[in-house]
Amino acid sequence: MQQSNIKKRFKLGRALLLLLLVSAIGISACSGDKQEGQTIEIQLWNPFTGDGAAVVDGIIEKFNASQSEITVKSLSNQDPQKQLTAISGGNAPDLVITYWNNIGPWSEAGAVLNLEDFVKSSGFDTAQIIPAALDRMKVDGSIHGFPISMSMANKLFYNKKAFADAGIAAPPETLEQMFEYAKQLTKKDADGNITQIGFIPDYPWIDNVFWPIIFGGSWDDGNGKLTANQKANVDAIAYQAAYYKEFGNNGISKFKSGMGQMNTPQDPIITGDLAMIIGWENWYNDKRGEDGEIGVAPFPYPQDRPELINSGMVSPVAMFIPAKAEHQEEAWKVMQYLLSEEVQIEYAIQNKTIPVRLSALDNPKLKENEATIPLREFFESAKSPNLNGFPNSIYINEYLQVLNEETEKALKGQISAQEAMDTVVEKMQPKADEAKK
Repeated sequence: MQQSNIKKRFKLGRALLLLLLVSAIGISACSGDKQEGQTIEIQLWNPFTGDGAAVVDGIIEKFNASQSEITVKSLSNQDPQKQLTAISGGNAPDLVITYWNNIGPWSEAGAVLNLEDFVKSSGFDTAQIIPAALDRMKVDGSIHGFPISMSMANKLFYNKKAFADAGIAAPPETLEQMFEYAKQLTKKDADGNITQIGFIPDYPWIDNVFWPIIFGGSWDDGNGKLTANQKANVDAIAYQAAYYKEFGNNGISKFKSGMGQMNTPQDPIITGDLAMIIGWENWYNDKRGEDGEIGVAPFPYPQDRPELINSGMVSPVAMFIPAKAEHQEEAWKVMQYLLSEEVQIEYAIQNKTIPVRLSALDNPKLKENEATIPLREFFESAKSPNLNGFPNSIYINEYLQVLNEETEKALKGQISAQEAMDTVVEKMQPKADEAKK
């Protein structure tokens, strides 16, 4: 799922966060105290409902049956607000599954346990985890959680019929080629209205993370200096703005207003009204493949940067241990179980998602399972060294919001791409400086 959408859905006010945490008078145990030979009961909270919750419940049942030291009780439908309220109010669960961009802000107020000591004492090999997914779990360079799965955008989905009708035999390899194809795939009626368009860079949303990654950009230097206004990021916005300059702001806006909704029979990528779109692993699974309407290809790279082939954005689902959880050691054991190869494979198959354990990606149990056929290209590209994501920080939500606002202005032609990113750094650098104190 796209990160700005996650932020909009689950953003929690910092004032509320600090108020709740400051008001906490102590953390009461989720279960009884540990005694010699006694099974320890811990709670795992997750935000899922329906099938997603059932998958977690089933895996936890297998864990409970596999040993007698720990009994895990899984509680679903616990959204971030419920999670934070419990953690802050003295009833912290022992292990929490949440959205990855909560890790940074919640760690600021001491709600998230730094896992570096557990990692070192247990000898857990972090090299087993897809680097781009694990990096999203780090705050100030320290691991504060682990991904249980990840979503990824690094493909181009295209309507096969639209390509064939335009006489285009294969998908574009470079961004420059994609721009030319987009022009060939765009049609207008006698009045100049767009009736079919090759590509809209900010459909279905403005993506201020994906595009800089495609151009090899970044958002900080790892030492507190923000880099949103570096050349790669500016080039990424300028490339998107070129589509609006070519087809016209009004023309694209009018066309967008008449497009069908995603995942309906009128979905523009299904009808061919939109010829190309950024592709996520969990989109249009039943429309892809050799006989499907939608073709899949690596997302194009800048012509002068061939080393960026197979770039893409990752967005993981996070697991963390609350800093004042009663049974931290037991929670860490459960977390390691959830990261084991067999569990990662089972979780990926049932949820139609991407495992975060590298060894799972090549396991025949995953690759040869009929249920994962649409995902196989994503499993392979999940090993790419060119995957990246937005850095986690205590100010992540504000940073993403400002990026979104300024990028939108640049796409509309109100300001230049350079001005937009300079403004982002001007607004956010003080936040980054404050966070370092």
